[in-house]
Amino acid sequence: MDTFHRAVGPILIIGQCFSLMPVLGVGQPNPRHVRFSLKTVRVMITLLFLVASTTLNLSMIKHLAKIGVNAKNLVGVMFFTCVQSSSILFFSLAPRWPRLIRFWTRTEMIFIRKPYERPQPDLSSRVRRAAATILSLSAVEHLLYLASAVVSQYRRAHLCAALNNTTVHFTFEDYTYKNYDYVYELLPNTTAVGSFILVGNFFCTFVWNYMDLFIMMVGKGIAYRFEQIKMRINKLLDKEVPESIFMEIRDHYIKLIELLEYVDEDLSGIILLSCANNLYFVCYQLLNIFNKLRWPINYVYFWFSLLFLIGRTAFVFLTAAAINDEAKEALGVLRRVSDKTWCVEKFFFLRQVERLIFQMTTTTVALSGKKFYFLTRRLLFGMAGTIVTYELVLLQFDEPNRSKGLPELCS
Repeated sequence: MDTFHRAVGPILIIGQCFSLMPVLGVGQPNPRHVRFSLKTVRVMITLLFLVASTTLNLSMIKHLAKIGVNAKNLVGVMFFTCVQSSSILFFSLAPRWPRLIRFWTRTEMIFIRKPYERPQPDLSSRVRRAAATILSLSAVEHLLYLASAVVSQYRRAHLCAALNNTTVHFTFEDYTYKNYDYVYELLPNTTAVGSFILVGNFFCTFVWNYMDLFIMMVGKGIAYRFEQIKMRINKLLDKEVPESIFMEIRDHYIKLIELLEYVDEDLSGIILLSCANNLYFVCYQLLNIFNKLRWPINYVYFWFSLLFLIGRTAFVFLTAAAINDEAKEALGVLRRVSDKTWCVEKFFFLRQVERLIFQMTTTTVALSGKKFYFLTRRLLFGMAGTIVTYELVLLQFDEPNRSKGLPELCS
């Protein structure tokens, strides 16, 4: 059966390897096997990750307290804080997930049988393609980040050694100390600590990307069912339709609305955090767009990271907004049903159609961020306008920093 539980199972298992969603049974075909328990290895991995990310965040906060805070060096604290908040939200979602996924599957049972058809590509393909795309691009982005840092440090070591007539000194400890010096204000400079930093940073990057991926999967799962309703209504054009059909469609539509509200209640915190995170980091990356960089690999990483961040943000909004789009398209099809195809009991038929149209028109069918806003296409354009406005202000304030140029390489 093409259910959401089976579609997201492999992606949830991948997330559990990185400390997210410590729920048992997500890979089982039957959602009845899904359960949450505190006494599991998955929960231990989550708690260890929270301890590790807290250590990195406290190190960054201590470092900023010593050197001072500005618009650019605050990004590390924002990154670790978003990652920790995301991990905590997923951990709080885990006990509610078994109840949620069972309710979701019961609702989906209506749509896996006739007269509903399976749109192509099917739900599993849509969800897993999106997951493969995001995870692959995020892996490339992280590898470019490491390559940029390693190449920059390596070339600096060679040039400074040649300038000072000394031997080249470039070790693993030197690399980690140069790039993560703030951590060594709390921890000793050893190979084990360096390995801990790199692994912890990799986990944090995965969690940072997974938050958006999770919203995409949920959006695709619900939009897929609204698309099935739209397809069924579309097949009723130019046909004689009994009243019971529209009563049934209206009942199924209401069940999808209930599912959407159920999901939104549990996920709106993650959605709110994701939108705030993306808004901040897009502004931050655009603030650096005119900065001079020293090596070509730095430009490659910066532009790939910027384009990936903007594309991922837009993809999150468009995927979540597809729920609202599919619901509106179903309403447009319903309004085109001709009165010539009505059954004999026109009055009762008209009442059912009007009730269904009223239901579709008056209900905001979309995921939300704690009901402060709804994820629709209109919000995406509004967010783009907000980013442009804030970016112009930030660029004016950052003008003195951009005019300084690159710092001395061997100072």
